[in-house]
Amino acid sequence: MPLLRCIAQIDANLHHKNQQAICRDEQGITRKLQTMIGNTKSRTSTAETSNWFFPLTHWNWKVALVTAVLRGLACVAALRHMETHARNHFGVVEAAFVLLTCGFFSALQQQSLQIGSELLAWFSCVVVVPLTSLGCDAALHFWLDGRQTRQLGVAALVFTVLSATFHWHMIRNGALLVGEESHSLATDLKQIPRLTATYFAVPVIWTWKLASAFIAKEDAVVAMGAGD
Repeated sequence: MPLLRCIAQIDANLHHKNQQAICRDEQGITRKLQTMIGNTKSRTSTAETSNWFFPLTHWNWKVALVTAVLRGLACVAALRHMETHARNHFGVVEAAFVLLTCGFFSALQQQSLQIGSELLAWFSCVVVVPLTSLGCDAALHFWLDGRQTRQLGVAALVFTVLSATFHWHMIRNGALLVGEESHSLATDLKQIPRLTATYFAVPVIWTWKLASAFIAKEDAVVAMGAGD
């Protein structure tokens, strides 16, 4: 009997120690899960905050500088029939507005590259952001220059969309970016001639392939008809 009681006591002690070990393991697992969840929430919160501040942290000074010069000259050329003072005033306002705001809107265009859908990213970069910028630009010009700016409407719209497609081609190929994936402005400027060539070559190549496929299909249909 004393032997049985001793064995029972030893078994009880072992069971108690096992239970304590299990509890410690469970507590350790719980703490690890809580830490992982906390880290995940922290990373998610940081990513969301980073997305909100992306236009400020990635203000694109490269595009702002280049675009301010080009758009100012383009507006002066488009309004060549106006009197010199009004034309120059419009060009200065355009350049100043672009210099102040284009970096912000270009950062939004760069941020669109993070969108999973290629079509939605293109639509955001080429249509939504540029037309929003153009609307703000038009409102400012109408306020400062009045009805004299109406003749620029269609020209500005066409120029904005075309320049947005060119900008999309640039940033998709790593040029004119700021932040982690950026290069120096000199490096970006050296890429512009090559990217300009590919910008105009891609539609031509696409059209040629489409026409070749259509001709090949027509030849196949004719060959089938001749065989019958």
